[in-house]
Amino acid sequence: MTVPDISLDLRFLKYALLVAEHGSFRRAADRHNLSQSTLSRRVQLLERRLGVELFERTRTGTKPTAVGERFMRQAAVGAEHLRDAINEMRQVQRGEWGELKIGLVASLAQGMLGDILEAYRCRFPKVDVKLEEASSQANAASVLNGRIDVAFIPGEPRLSGCEVRPMWKEELFVAVPTHHRLSKRETLSWEELRDEIFLVTHDVHGPEAEGIIARKVSGLGFQPRISVQRLGRENLINMVGRGYGVTLAASSTLGAAYSGVTFLPIGGGDERISWSAVWTIGNQSPVLKQLLNVGATVVNRR
Repeated sequence: MTVPDISLDLRFLKYALLVAEHGSFRRAADRHNLSQSTLSRRVQLLERRLGVELFERTRTGTKPTAVGERFMRQAAVGAEHLRDAINEMRQVQRGEWGELKIGLVASLAQGMLGDILEAYRCRFPKVDVKLEEASSQANAASVLNGRIDVAFIPGEPRLSGCEVRPMWKEELFVAVPTHHRLSKRETLSWEELRDEIFLVTHDVHGPEAEGIIARKVSGLGFQPRISVQRLGRENLINMVGRGYGVTLAASSTLGAAYSGVTFLPIGGGDERISWSAVWTIGNQSPVLKQLLNVGATVVNRR
């Protein structure tokens, strides 16, 4: 049998399989609420395209020919694989399947970003989410070179070639040693912190924290005392507990417990840090679109 180089309509194959299953055009039509004439025409069209008869039609019923039986047995397997491929393609188009690479600076201990990612995971469990923690500058560079799809970074940056969407704001706290003279206060002012040693990390959060400290403390006419440490967030806060200084922390950091450390709001709780989502202009990734939609929904509920 020579099969023409054309695409066969899967519906026609489906009808042929129904006839083979029920052994009769009439029974297949009745069982599936179809017109017998329509069913017969579509099977005949499939036979013409293939150039062979798939069925032997008799007064007592219909049965596949030898060629038809072999064709339908093999075609049924192929059709199932094709249906799976089509369903997977539709899932990709709807943003329900694929890979999403996210750059972040914020903590996932608690707060908005953690809630967004949790809600996204619940709604789109088939998407493989890859998280990468880096500084704002490094995340922006990764977005621009296509290594990650989106980054959640502080502020509202202006980056050439990127879309920026403000997402949420977090209250800013200062972590002080529990035995510190200021630890019993309900809130602190920048004026009260001007003589403190501010611990910042060498990477990831350091540049953001250092910039905030410089703007706030220098604005009071004092040069801030900044100690740069090559540590991650956890050990930096543990250094605070050991009396080496103080450090800034967004409210999302407060989800973890740290021995010997007290977190106090700055400026009566009015000091806040904003967060934005950043991605390249023209990025039409369905999984990214769904993440942004979920993010907007979670933020609007607050």
